[in-house]
Amino acid sequence: MANHSRKERSSIFLGNQKDVLEEARELLQEPSRNTKRKIQLAVNLILGTLVTAHVAIQLATAGRLPDPERDNILLPLVIVVNLGSAAYNLICLLRQKEGSPRWNTITQWATVLMLWTYALSIVHRNPNTATSLLFDQGLSVIAIFLTGVILNRYAALGWFFATIVSLYLALKNRGFEFEYYLMTSTEVARMKALQAADQTAYAARLGEAVRENLVPLPAGLFALLSVFFSLIAFLATFFEASMIGQVLGAIPSALEKIQIASREKQQLAEENVRMGAELDVAQRIQAMILPLETELEKCKGLEVAAKMTAASEVGGDLYDVLPQPDGSTVLVIGDVTDHGLASGLVMLMSQSALRVCLEEANADLHKSLTYVNATLYKNVQTRMKDARTLTLALLHHKEGQVRLAGQHETVVLLRKESAEAEEVETMDLGCVVGMIDDIEPMVSETQFDIKDGDIFLLYTDGATEAENPEHEQYGVERLKRSLEAARDLPSKAIVDHLFQDIMNFIGSAPVYDDITLLLVRKRA
Repeated sequence: MANHSRKERSSIFLGNQKDVLEEARELLQEPSRNTKRKIQLAVNLILGTLVTAHVAIQLATAGRLPDPERDNILLPLVIVVNLGSAAYNLICLLRQKEGSPRWNTITQWATVLMLWTYALSIVHRNPNTATSLLFDQGLSVIAIFLTGVILNRYAALGWFFATIVSLYLALKNRGFEFEYYLMTSTEVARMKALQAADQTAYAARLGEAVRENLVPLPAGLFALLSVFFSLIAFLATFFEASMIGQVLGAIPSALEKIQIASREKQQLAEENVRMGAELDVAQRIQAMILPLETELEKCKGLEVAAKMTAASEVGGDLYDVLPQPDGSTVLVIGDVTDHGLASGLVMLMSQSALRVCLEEANADLHKSLTYVNATLYKNVQTRMKDARTLTLALLHHKEGQVRLAGQHETVVLLRKESAEAEEVETMDLGCVVGMIDDIEPMVSETQFDIKDGDIFLLYTDGATEAENPEHEQYGVERLKRSLEAARDLPSKAIVDHLFQDIMNFIGSAPVYDDITLLLVRKRA
């Protein structure tokens, strides 16, 4: 029977919920995944191509760049940075890769810095300071938008303040008293007539304009620059609008995924409530069948103390103390494989079967082990279709003699006159219970005597295999040393000491298995 603890089932539900929410996140993120890269690529190609064409035309017609001091450094840098960034982003898009985070950042900042530098150069190194005001306005709007898209809103805010300063300087350079006047077609015709009739007068008129930084701007060039501005703005808006449209289209699917996650969360809550109630019942049932203090006090000639903690809500460890009518005492220690609800169920079956058999068989250990094995094999292996088994040891004490049968952990024996504890092996006294239908040929007994003051300790592997944060196991040697150190305490205090020592060893590490200790001291 497949079994999951409440924690395991919660993990399964939470895993499914996380997967659904991850799908919703992917649906909403997918449209915007490459939007920034596409906008950056468009800016790189347009700016790089425009500047390259400008350089080629100037070199072909004039043999030099308009402002060699500026252009011989700035323009090649603008071309290299933009075309290099364009190549990198194009490769990332074609290969559908995220690219290197470092190179993504470098190309983004390089693109924006070149845009800023080129914009400031056009505005503040323009031979026509009147038109620089117009360029400043157009470039400011575009640069603020692209800075926000390619970098972030804080960079856009910073550039906004920079454009205010730039506008102030451009206006200051032109003069705050400057006013725009447009020439009529008649006035333009007169200028052209003057150029044809009197070159000297025309040159003087043009020189005066140059001295005041009012070089004529051809309408075609202004239109070309306007197209350039509009194209950048269009492509950026196009990709952003496309991304927004895709996000809006993905919202219904994302909402459906979120609704699925919400339903699964509700199912998880309901399942936890139901399983919590079931496990609470199982815990109470398991606690109810453990030996009572009054039973422990009835053990003739023995002082008995026991403690068990489960690694999950329901444990798979088994212990029992059964005083017999003749004054003897039967002690039981066992450990069902795994832990949780199914292991707890096997433990309950084992305890019930043992009690009945021990009473009917007059505390015959051999018969009791054989009977319990047959019962568990039929119920667990055959009916439940489960592979759980258990290690199980039975001890019978009568007048200082202890008979021991069944395979489990060693019995730690600390004699009153001995400084060090010893171990009694159980490996050859039986086999795992519930694995095969008949273990009668494999069960055997051994015995040892105890005197007043002698102590023996039964434990499950949850104690000795407990791990600390460095993955070291507590081990039987530490258990023996701890028992030796606490030997003079009352039995219950010894058990508490042993448990505290184990927990101190575990520290912040998780408790992986149930821990059970059953301590017996011989008394007069």
